[in-house]
Amino acid sequence: MRILVYFDFAADQIDQLVRLARRHGDHEVVVAENASCAEDLASTAEVLLGHFPKSVVVAAPGLRWIQSHSAGMDGFLHPAVVERDEVVVTNMAGLYAPQGGEHAWALLLALTRGLLPSIRSMAERQWRGGRTFELAGGTLGLIGLGGFGLETAKRASGYEMTLLALDPVRLHPPEGVEEVRPPTQQNLLWLLSESDAVVVCCPLTDETRHMIGPGELAAMKPSAYLVCVSRGGIIDEGALAEALRSERLAGAGLDVCEVEPLPPESSLWGAPNLILTPHCAGASQHRARKTFEFFRDNLGRYLRGEPLVNVIDKGKGY
Repeated sequence: MRILVYFDFAADQIDQLVRLARRHGDHEVVVAENASCAEDLASTAEVLLGHFPKSVVVAAPGLRWIQSHSAGMDGFLHPAVVERDEVVVTNMAGLYAPQGGEHAWALLLALTRGLLPSIRSMAERQWRGGRTFELAGGTLGLIGLGGFGLETAKRASGYEMTLLALDPVRLHPPEGVEEVRPPTQQNLLWLLSESDAVVVCCPLTDETRHMIGPGELAAMKPSAYLVCVSRGGIIDEGALAEALRSERLAGAGLDVCEVEPLPPESSLWGAPNLILTPHCAGASQHRARKTFEFFRDNLGRYLRGEPLVNVIDKGKGY
């Protein structure tokens, strides 16, 4: 069996994968440095670890398992993958969740404690800050209770907040969450209208694309804050910019945008009380090590004929 690795692992990590493959049979591990190389090596590959552009998948008729390097599947599930029932896809869901929860709270606290104006004023040697809002005792709405959502909820425990959530799968409230409802339009408006702060943690799918638009933003309290750390495209960015400029929303923090990097002509640039970070919620000094360990351990399961971790539903996109 050929195992194709198309990811930037260190030499010693590749050696570990080679030894693992040999330990469980006469399996070959080959490494691709770029897409062209991956296409050339894919013709006899059964396993693909890392990147899986359409051209590589099409070039691999014997492919049976793809281990993605990403948690989010939008942009990856092209027909060459989805329409092949024999190809199983696993992702990295949950692996980057702790830092995602930290980032959500960093954005939320920076907004509610008025840190953005204070930071800007430092360059002018001015002693001033921004509007503040006390989160303790308020209501936090979570859209999505996957890894990012659960870790954000966990970090809310010290704020004595009421937690409300929407999730299509996890309908039994986890510890600390008061109520979970399925993500219908009616329930979305309920969560938005009840919350003092909302954190978007769900994946981008056909159902969630632009799910928060003008009407949904209008349902939020003018004093509320909106944070998104999962995927761009869930929030209508033009509607968000207008809501901030017209003060129909107190503030927002986005780690992700529909087009990245954010184009110079985007209406988000210059919107008041908005913090933008460059898709780094999943960043961590431990990420490279954790990614390799997850790949290695799941490969071991595959070679031993054991169930894989994080198998996604290709139809649903998560």
